[in-house]
Amino acid sequence: MRKLILTLFAAVALVGCHNEPTPVVPDTPRAIAFDNVTTRAGLTDLQDDGFGVWAVINNTTVQNLMLMDNQHVEYDETDGWYYSPMQYWIDNSTFNFTATYPYDSNASYFSYNTEDNAVELKVSETPSQIDFLIAENETNTSVEGYETTVNLQFQHMLTSVGLKIWRDGGKHQNDQMRIKSVTLGNIRKGGTYSTTTNTWSYNNDRLTVEKVYENFSDTDNIGAVIVKDDGTLNSGGSEAANPFGDLMLLPQDLDADNSVSLKIVYELKRQNAADWEEAELETVLPSMTLNPGQRYTFNVVLSSVTDITVYYIQTKVDPWGTPQVGGTVIIK
Repeated sequence: MRKLILTLFAAVALVGCHNEPTPVVPDTPRAIAFDNVTTRAGLTDLQDDGFGVWAVINNTTVQNLMLMDNQHVEYDETDGWYYSPMQYWIDNSTFNFTATYPYDSNASYFSYNTEDNAVELKVSETPSQIDFLIAENETNTSVEGYETTVNLQFQHMLTSVGLKIWRDGGKHQNDQMRIKSVTLGNIRKGGTYSTTTNTWSYNNDRLTVEKVYENFSDTDNIGAVIVKDDGTLNSGGSEAANPFGDLMLLPQDLDADNSVSLKIVYELKRQNAADWEEAELETVLPSMTLNPGQRYTFNVVLSSVTDITVYYIQTKVDPWGTPQVGGTVIIK
């Protein structure tokens, strides 16, 4: 592991805008360090993977200068947080730090704009459980003595969305149901988050996610559930179909103008019947706000192969890392 070694002869790697002057290292240089890195997110491996950091320097001669461009700040048990090449505090300057995790300078789904202090996030074609964390801006003004540490607190930038599919235990306790495909469509794919105003703006890119099941046997069956009067579910210990796992999506409002479509193709084999019946049902997820750093689980209960009606009963949002109940969508 490389160590942070303070030396008067260390090079200063500062990458700035076109034709901007390169700042001069103070006579008594003091390196910028990241000794106090914390996260409010349910994450334990930040020290294993590190993070990327940018700093916009604002003074009378240098504007929007990027520090640590494409550098990865890593952790060593002996030396703590380190990076290379080393960066130094510049006298009479204000530094606005922004950090991201996970960080990959070559990733197509991530970019950083210094002019707007904005981070662009794109959900991949196959959304996974990988989450983005971003640190709030931390401002330091270099004064006599030159501060040596930067405090960065990370927070979740994405929303966790789960989908569980059950068969109606009241109508089909002794019948069999098996899922052929599940499709979520019209999901927002790209957006930009301003670290200055803490607001989102979105582009027009949309995403469709599909899970197809194949190679069925006559014993394939999804779990049965009873929907109680208060909207909670009683599964009796049986397992629901969980087509996607937890999808990491951009925070967004689900409403009439921005709805996420849901299509389920499944087969029903009634008790003592010889053949399977096929159904294709379509609806949308209920109108609600998907907030960053929160997990939403939608339970879809299949009751029929003929009609479709959606009853949005409730949504329970729990902190990440705790058991989920979630909202309930009943398809009849």
